Amino acid sequence: MLTIQFGQCGNQVGHTLFSKISSDLECVNTGVSYNANYDYSEDTFNKWFSGISKDNKRLARAVLVDTEQKVIHKVYNEINAPWTYSTKNVICQTEGGCANNWAFGYLRKGYELSDVILNCIRQEVEALDHFDGFLSFLSSAGGTGSGVGSYITKLLREEYDKKSIITTTILPFSFGEVCTQNYNTLLTLAKLYNESDVNIVIENEQIYSMCTNLLKKTSTNLQDMNEIISEKLLAVLQPINHVKYSVNSLLSKIACHPSYKIATIKSTPHVPTTSAKYEPICNWNLYVRHLKQTLRIPHLNSQLTDVELKRPSSSLSNTMHHAYACSVSNILVTRGITTQEDLIMTNEFREKHLYAEWNTIDWFSHLHQNRKFLNYKKFLALITNNSEISYPLDTLLSKAWNTYVHSAYLHQYKQFGLEEDDFLQAFAVLENVVKEYKELVPYVKKE
Repeated sequence: MLTIQFGQCGNQVGHTLFSKISSDLECVNTGVSYNANYDYSEDTFNKWFSGISKDNKRLARAVLVDTEQKVIHKVYNEINAPWTYSTKNVICQTEGGCANNWAFGYLRKGYELSDVILNCIRQEVEALDHFDGFLSFLSSAGGTGSGVGSYITKLLREEYDKKSIITTTILPFSFGEVCTQNYNTLLTLAKLYNESDVNIVIENEQIYSMCTNLLKKTSTNLQDMNEIISEKLLAVLQPINHVKYSVNSLLSKIACHPSYKIATIKSTPHVPTTSAKYEPICNWNLYVRHLKQTLRIPHLNSQLTDVELKRPSSSLSNTMHHAYACSVSNILVTRGITTQEDLIMTNEFREKHLYAEWNTIDWFSHLHQNRKFLNYKKFLALITNNSEISYPLDTLLSKAWNTYVHSAYLHQYKQFGLEEDDFLQAFAVLENVVKEYKELVPYVKKE
């Protein structure tokens, strides 16, 4: 797998991800035999690293792209990490930035940087005996991640049409980032929907709430949020005790229909580092039930607390009336040791009424890895493709359309060649995506 980090946010998330990978590799009490841990470590290294540097550090298999130096300089020059980036894979212009403008990033900077980026990617791909696909990180709010990221993804699809492309898109806070963020997000999601195989969407507000509610952070910063994002991604992408598990098999299950290509990741447990050793460890089935409850949606005018922001509790099953989002597909990944007294039961996720009627096969998969993950005795992640994604997208469409009908900020995009037809086409693409997801009928359960 080759990771591509676009813009400030993409480079910060990618850097935290590789730091987490290294931490996972260096765990001592893994819960498995020496040989099993050796195989896991070897698979991890081969998946994420391209070799060893001259100063004996792991070389991340990643390409770094930015139009400003500040963040990329910081992540590249960290000297204390046991891993590093290859100098030839750092692509950064020394001036400019993209002015929080998707059109500038897509039509100007993306074009200017495309040759050097693609040449760098080709060298990495050609050096591999086996190549699974691309994993990219970008924020949709600014100009580089959204614009340059979208443009390069389009070129990757043209040149590597048979290879998997997974994009990880960080959605901005509803208020307070940049005035053009709704336009940038609209244009990014519309372009990526046509070019990537699956778009894993991360909502900044959700991650921030997890930091404050679960990790008890009184002053949450970007690093705190990036650590949760990285744990979610790695819980899904790290090696599994499954000979057929690969990026392609994951994509074939989670994005099994071309009209539904957006996924989110629910995960548990997340506990404060300072109190982790004192936290009670629940049995597997309580964690599994907790993740199922994260698929609940408000019903009959009830106000349900976002279950992912709460600690696992058996009391959640006592709600009298609730509805579940209709899923296209779900993949549950569990990591940790099981025993005869504490087996993992997944029957609740296999209930057909939780899924779209047209999906008659492979609507749910369970993958397990015995080895501990980042020193968690048990860790679970649910990568889900379900109707709930329509809510944040619908909100985005409303805000972007309200700005568009007043012609606000349009001149900033037109000066770089983006026309009103381009906006209308993006609206049409995303409106159709929202329509498709809304037509997935939620399952209402009464107990």
